[in-house]
Amino acid sequence: MRPLTHVPEQAHDSRPALPSHIHAVVFDIDSVITDLSHAQAVTWTQVLDDYLEAYEPGAGLRGPEPETELPRFLDGTPVVGALTSFLEARGLETGDFGQAMRTAHALAVRQQTLLQRYLHHYGVGIRRGTAALLSDLRRQGIARAAVSGTARARGLLAARGLLPLLDVVLDGDDRVHPHAPARPDPARLYRATGLLGVGLGETAVVDATPDGVEAAARGEFGLVVGLTRAGDLHGMTEMFHRGADVVVHDLGELAAAPRTTTAAVA
Repeated sequence: MRPLTHVPEQAHDSRPALPSHIHAVVFDIDSVITDLSHAQAVTWTQVLDDYLEAYEPGAGLRGPEPETELPRFLDGTPVVGALTSFLEARGLETGDFGQAMRTAHALAVRQQTLLQRYLHHYGVGIRRGTAALLSDLRRQGIARAAVSGTARARGLLAARGLLPLLDVVLDGDDRVHPHAPARPDPARLYRATGLLGVGLGETAVVDATPDGVEAAARGEFGLVVGLTRAGDLHGMTEMFHRGADVVVHDLGELAAAPRTTTAAVA
């Protein structure tokens, strides 16, 4: 797992400022505040690789594509739909709907078991500068929310002492119904903004995944901020292609920014 503490910082005078009309910021928990998305990807890859090997032993079937297939398992898409699409792409039968449901349920249980073992062994990393940024935004009177499609993500923030710095936290346990739309649908973001009591045009969204950025762009929020590693030109291009207004490489780039300055690209 790549340590998030190795993310380089930008020079102070290159920080993109939050525009003066922004009065709230919504952060993705899994990819921005923590590295939970990495743990999710590792465990789902293991589960799907094991399933393919059991399905066709020795066939060497390729695992999930990280850019196109894994996000369907990570962003709240019903597992049965993600699994059906995944297997059909490899020319494998999924059986009838009942069989597909049973298989999907078994794989989801297995992934959760592996995830809990992973977190117990490695823990979850908190991105450097998170607490400082949240404190800075609070001092500026800017509302703060954090969202995740992962169950019990709130507990990870509580364990790291971040809950007092957030006004609203939504995770997978807060879904209105079990088939809540997945990203790039902006439903989660709408709900968080509604609970903050701030208009969409007054809210910035920060996400480190293409689907999350696209969800914010579709939702017509006041500012869409993509977060990538420094030097990741492909990632930056993808973020802008999906609708990011600005791309940063470190959360510190958003801290203590003058409220009268217009956001600029990092």
